[in-house]
Amino acid sequence: GAEGELEVIYPEVGDVSCSYIPKCHGYRQKLSKEWGKPRVRFPWAKKSKKYVLVMVDPDSPNRANPKHRFWRHWLVTDILGSDLRVGKIKGKVLTDYSQPKPPRYSGYHRYQFRLYRQPAHKTIALSPEDKESLGTWDLKDFVEDFDLGHPVASTQFLTKNYKD
Repeated sequence: GAEGELEVIYPEVGDVSCSYIPKCHGYRQKLSKEWGKPRVRFPWAKKSKKYVLVMVDPDSPNRANPKHRFWRHWLVTDILGSDLRVGKIKGKVLTDYSQPKPPRYSGYHRYQFRLYRQPAHKTIALSPEDKESLGTWDLKDFVEDFDLGHPVASTQFLTKNYKD
């Protein structure tokens, strides 16, 4: 990808940044059922810095009425820049990866990845309320609470229910 782009790499399809997952070869079904978390690579990460990776669906349950925005699909903190450069997401997992499973007839959903530089000496945690539910997560509040600032990189891919 171009400088500043995040690469999101799944089996078979490769980097899905800024793309629609095609229906052919059962890719949408594999994404929802078989494939685990993607490799996420940011070649421009600073080796000694730590990062926070967020994956969210802003279109839950659908884009016309996203009353559950944001649905939290994955949240990892304390990722070392040296790992990010090679696509290894190791760190403190605050929310386990959950596969994209858009409901039937809800159209395309965007799955957004945002990478933030983690401020030094900051322990990042979810509130008890946030831990209870993946939906209606206030990402803006979370970013402000921990001084994460603007994402250093972001991308998204789109998919819809594999039966549609």
